[in-house]
Amino acid sequence: MAYYPCTKFQLPLLIFFVNLVIMTNASVFNPAINEIFINNISRSTPPLNVHCLSRDDDLGVHTLEPGDKYDFSFHENFLSTTHFYCKLKWGRNSSIFDVYYKKQSLCYYKFFKVTDLYCTWSVQDYAIYLALVKNPSPSDFKFAYTW
Repeated sequence: MAYYPCTKFQLPLLIFFVNLVIMTNASVFNPAINEIFINNISRSTPPLNVHCLSRDDDLGVHTLEPGDKYDFSFHENFLSTTHFYCKLKWGRNSSIFDVYYKKQSLCYYKFFKVTDLYCTWSVQDYAIYLALVKNPSPSDFKFAYTW
């Protein structure tokens, strides 16, 4: 039987490294998910209220005037069960939808989690649009939800 002097150090080192990654949400192994809301509703109308929540976090109500932006970011938990949803209210219109939940929402990793994910929501008079890029152009937005 061969003797490997490093073996007794490898397991504790591995355990330390895994704990470090879990505790710090190291971005190399767990990229950030960025949710951005832009109020593109007509001027001279009531403000848009955005209220986002998860099972663990209530981010509060944010009031956006036309042209304003609100954003937040988070990391997926170790078990990949992170679930954020948002309630949007504008005058008499309201909408509630998942902004991030596995592959059940419109905003999710299509392939591998190697870079940060950007989900930019453009809230407009008649619908809500989504672009899955960091700095979207108007042509990047696709229809997501109606009011």
